[in-house]
Amino acid sequence: MNTLTKISLSLLTITATYGIADAQQIKMGDLITICNAKLKKDVKPDTFQAYFTKEFAPSWNKDKPGESIHLLMADRGDRKGDFLLVCRNNPADRKANSHRSPFADTRLSEFLSKPDSYTQYQLIGAEKFDSMRSVGILGIHYIKVKPGRSKEFEKFVVEKLHPAVGQLLPDMQLLYYKAVAGENLGSYITIFAIESIGARDKYWPTGAPETELLKQAFRPLNNLAVELGPYLVEGSYLEPPAGAAAYFESKEWTDFVNQGL
Repeated sequence: MNTLTKISLSLLTITATYGIADAQQIKMGDLITICNAKLKKDVKPDTFQAYFTKEFAPSWNKDKPGESIHLLMADRGDRKGDFLLVCRNNPADRKANSHRSPFADTRLSEFLSKPDSYTQYQLIGAEKFDSMRSVGILGIHYIKVKPGRSKEFEKFVVEKLHPAVGQLLPDMQLLYYKAVAGENLGSYITIFAIESIGARDKYWPTGAPETELLKQAFRPLNNLAVELGPYLVEGSYLEPPAGAAAYFESKEWTDFVNQGL
């Protein structure tokens, strides 16, 4: 099993409402770090969440200009009910950050079993983006690129994929990242960066089929989706007619909602 599937922390109870989560935003960045540590056995999830959002994150963000640290929780997908720690890094500090975890902090070691565990991701073709959006949901799809096709795939992302889906809708974009440091070095993810739960429900309503609005958005991308397929490991992605975003959606995915401050 890909160790990337273990990046989230077990959460026993949901302590934030959708309304609160919708109000919080994460500024997407060229360089992000994801923590794959786990809570210590004697730590209650709600205790950790309260400490992280009310004490640790405000202090950390204040001392790190150009960076931000966030706590997210999965509400859909394979890791539903789990925590995720995400840091938006300053690209100027990439060299300094590439071999350390922003979560390797003595304060977090009281809660986490391995706070120095992490994977750092670089946005493929970041120089092609004029600006990045702020969002409330990271829909992380753990894509599997065929061995030996990484360079071709990245070229395809820069030249065709990102121009088409990097600004797909006003409240949703698809971003392709490559792991450049940490436990999952060399792997790839697609992030469905969505503005809010309300925005997501316009396309994938809770307990209902995907909407016509989503189908209209992806219909012009059918040929591009077919081009994408050969770069990916067979059986790892959603295939037609399973959904409008077939080929773009991995079968291994989770939506993480920012818990905010």
